[in-house]
This record gives sequence, C-alpha cells and structure tokens, in this order.
Amino acid sequence: MRVRKLIVLSAAFISFCCMPVLSYADQVHRVLPGETLSGIARQHGITTDSLLGNNQYISYPDMIYAGQVLIIPTENKQAYQVKPGDTLYRIAQDFEISMATLADVNQIVDRDRIYSGQILSIPKVYTVKTGDTLYRIARSLGMNMSDLAVENGLKNPDKLFVGQALIIPVQSSREETLADIEREMSPTVARFPDTLFYKGYPDGRRAVALTFDDGPDKKATSEVLDLLKMYRVPATFFLVGSNVARNGDMIKRIIAEGHTVASHTWSHPDLRTLTDAQLINEMTQLENEIQRITGLRTALMRPPYGFVSDSNLQKLREMGYKVIKWSVDTNDWRDQDVDKVLINTMPDIRDGAIILMHDYLQKSVTKEALPEMIQSLRWQGYTFVTVDELLGVNAYQ
Repeated sequence: MRVRKLIVLSAAFISFCCMPVLSYADQVHRVLPGETLSGIARQHGITTDSLLGNNQYISYPDMIYAGQVLIIPTENKQAYQVKPGDTLYRIAQDFEISMATLADVNQIVDRDRIYSGQILSIPKVYTVKTGDTLYRIARSLGMNMSDLAVENGLKNPDKLFVGQALIIPVQSSREETLADIEREMSPTVARFPDTLFYKGYPDGRRAVALTFDDGPDKKATSEVLDLLKMYRVPATFFLVGSNVARNGDMIKRIIAEGHTVASHTWSHPDLRTLTDAQLINEMTQLENEIQRITGLRTALMRPPYGFVSDSNLQKLREMGYKVIKWSVDTNDWRDQDVDKVLINTMPDIRDGAIILMHDYLQKSVTKEALPEMIQSLRWQGYTFVTVDELLGVNAYQ
C-alpha cells in the first residue's frame, strides 16, 4: 500500500504562507514546554478528540510532557488562516458549515472575536438525510460507528435528525491499523488459542513488549542493548541461526542484561513452504546452537515474515513452542526516517502491545526512534516487559 508523503509545517511557515487554506499530511509533533492537547489540536487544525483518537496510547490527556511524541492525523481536514476583516459567520458560509459547528470545533467562546492570523480547523461535515442511521452513515464513510459517535458527542447514536451536521473524524493515513491486524489474526488465534499470540490482554499494568528480529548483529544489537540498558527496559530478541554462531558473546550479553532470547528459525524461510521435517530441522538446529552458548532451550518462536500455516502451528505446538507475532509493526527495516517509524508505531500502541522492531540493520533508525518511543510511553504510565512476562508463559523449555 502507498506510503503518504510526510510533510512538516512549522508555525513560522503557517504565518508566512499567503494561501488561505492549508492541507496537511500525517506528521509527528514533539510537545514543547507549556503546550496542551487542545492547543496542539488547534495549531494543527484538528479537534482534540481526533488527536486523542490517533494517539490512543495516551492514558492521561491532562498530563503531557515536553518531548512527548504525538502523531497528527490530518486527512479530511483543512486549516484556514483568518484574514483581516474576516468574521466567523462569513468563514462558515464560505465553507458551507454552520457557525455553531465551526465555533465548537475550534473551541471559540465569543464568536465575534477572532483575530488575523488565527488558524481555524475546517471540518468535513456530513448532513443527515431522511432514513439515515449512524451505522449506515459510518459504513458509507468507511469508518467505525463508535468513532463517529465519539467525534460528535452522541450519547444516543439512535437519535439523529434530518439536517443534523455530523463532523467526520480525521482518518489517519497509516498503512495498517490495529483493526486490520485484529481482523486478520483473530480467526487463527481462535483455532490455536494456546499456541499463537500477537498481543497481551489488558490487565491495568499498561505493559508492552519490545521485540527485535533478525539479529544478533555485533554493531546494531550492541547499540540497541546500550539504549535498553540506559533506559532500563527489558526486551525479547528473536534470533536467526546464521547470526548466532559468530555472535555468542552478544547472546550471552542479551541474557545477562535481563532480556529474553527466542527463535526466528535457522535460515529465515517462509515456513509455509516447508515440510514437517524441514520445519523441525529449522527449529532444532537453532535450539541446539543457543543451548550450546547459553545452556537454555527457547520456548518462544516468531515465524519469518509473520507467515505461518495451520499445519505449521500444529507441528510447533507439538514441539512445545509458543508462536509470537505482533500487534504493532514499526516497519523500521523499510522506513529509514525516524518520523515515519514513529507514525507507523505510536497510534496503535495499547496496553498489551507487542511491538516489532529489528536489530540487524547497520543504518537502521531503530536506535534513533527508541528513546522517543520509550519516554513517550513512560510519561503515560506504560511499563516494558519481555514477551514471556506479558503473556504469562515460559521463555525456555
């Protein structure tokens, strides 16, 4: 799927630009001292609800900190810069929305007082027609009914009236959402509930698990471990056999510093193409090498590329493995830009998230994105645990 171009607009550019209507694309906002969520929303021409909807990792909306990362969703919204002589009434007429809606979205108390240079959010609005229901409207707009209800403060979604203006929530341009992953994974998890996992279940701890695939690499893994040690964060490393033999010291360091090592197979094949005998060989060859180095035999594995068939799962279950996928994909192997990685990551983090990263790329942005991810989540009350602790399963056989 297409990745949207990342555009960053500074306040200076907004005030300088002479165009009356400005369109934005998804971007990263790093909170400045003294900023509030409502102020940030106004600055970017969106509502506070839309901002929170795209940053659902936020547990304490009234407590945001300088340096915290927010992902600004902006599709279907515009920002208008007030010109000398403008009135709220005229602006509302120009954009064919009610003055009351425009004032409410921009949290304007006195409708007679707007000032030149002020940035107003211009929402996209749907006008309720005869026979409409919230469910039907949501389907026609391609969005979740609850999102539409929350955006419009509808306490009773069954009560709509003809002519009512509904604000269409901002839709993020991220490629894959948590809802997509849920739809894909749920049927298979239902068939293998004791074997296949892609997230933990919320238990109030706000616990998440960082995982790193395809290592170890002497340089890249060492840099990741240095950061994890600095921030006192445990993680889970899914190792590839071809990298294990020449990096025994690195694997010993992973264990010594409180992390979990797990299997990512010996040669990183698509498991669906293997016979049972080949699958067993991929697993046991790596297990034997890890045991030779550490004395441990892992009980966790991650299928390369995330590809795994029912027959694979059946065989892995017989071998005593828990198969671990993920609920949040950073795409740090593909997107060599810190902001893109954060946009891929932050909106879908929830209590129980398993976050996929990599520790084998020499030019990876992983080490640059990690500190901002860790700090932003910690400021919102999250803790970091290994996958085995998150799921309450054994890390080793």
